[in-house]
Amino acid sequence: MRELISVIMAGVISGLLAPFVSGFMVKNIVFLNQLFGSFLVSAPFFGFWIIGFLSRHSNLILGTGVNSYKDENVKIRLKDLVLKYFSTNITLGFGGSGGLVSPILFIGKGLASIINPRGAKMFSIAFASGMLTFYLGTPLTSALLAVEYFERDKISYEDFMPALLASTISYYHHHLLGIEPIFLNSFNVEHLPFLGMKEVLLAFIFSPIFGLVGLSAYFLKWIYRKVISKMNIFQRTIVSGGFVSLVAILIDPRVLGLRVFYSSSPQIAGKFLVGKILATVFTIESMGSSGYFTPLTIIGMNLGYVFSHFDFNAQIASVVGISSLLSSMLNIPVAAVVFPVELFGLNALVPAAIGSSVAYILYRKYRLE
Repeated sequence: MRELISVIMAGVISGLLAPFVSGFMVKNIVFLNQLFGSFLVSAPFFGFWIIGFLSRHSNLILGTGVNSYKDENVKIRLKDLVLKYFSTNITLGFGGSGGLVSPILFIGKGLASIINPRGAKMFSIAFASGMLTFYLGTPLTSALLAVEYFERDKISYEDFMPALLASTISYYHHHLLGIEPIFLNSFNVEHLPFLGMKEVLLAFIFSPIFGLVGLSAYFLKWIYRKVISKMNIFQRTIVSGGFVSLVAILIDPRVLGLRVFYSSSPQIAGKFLVGKILATVFTIESMGSSGYFTPLTIIGMNLGYVFSHFDFNAQIASVVGISSLLSSMLNIPVAAVVFPVELFGLNALVPAAIGSSVAYILYRKYRLE
């Protein structure tokens, strides 16, 4: 009974706090992006340097924050929480490329430990799931992410069901208050048409290619991490900031920040996804505070438009792209299936399952971890 009350409390409190925490963070990032205007292409150099300075006070603020989230031995203090919040604002506000899923999970765990210092792992995961629901607007995916990020290659029902209850309560709060989810508001998605045999065959044909795109990003991440591991934090941030600016100048400035961009032109979409992969890897592996989930979703949607050139329905191809990239890059195969279904409707189940399954098999064979 005590555990049930704890989970309900996690859902209620996270549902009330999330619009302020996540909502203000997004508004701050958008404000900074607009403030810099055309000068945003040069801002990463300075923003990443500030992150390096802040890391002197807490090394937990660096990178995605997933390792700190899933390590039960890591205690997130109030100072870590505040600095992570500001470092995420600075990373993305100054033009770094990334998303908010991983930082929100980190912040959720930190808030949970402050609100309930004696709370068990269950409370932290449930609270993080409730926080994430406001950002994504997808309660089932939020619960799965809170658990799949925590455990490698397995899902614990003991953790998942409390997370799902908390995310559902949080989701109800947002609808009751009439607050629209941040992530869903950024995408103009429509329900998929029913799949014919042609679309199923194309999904099987192209999902290995999409999985290889995800693996390419995965290998680039590890190669770049190895290259810059010999540098100190200030060298890393300055070099990486320069690379992000260079990508924006040479490829497309729309790769910067928390922007959602997808084009119906395969040529423009293809150019953008290459730039987005490079900018995101350079941002996060420099230890900038952001996550991979949102950029991979955007890249997956642009892959759909690239392959629509081969008479593949753009929306269906986008679903295969999203599920393939999330599964092959982040090792979250179940969330990679459920997320497109919550975005596009039940007809997304088959292409999402094909994309995630094929990509996960490739990832298991070639992963470096």
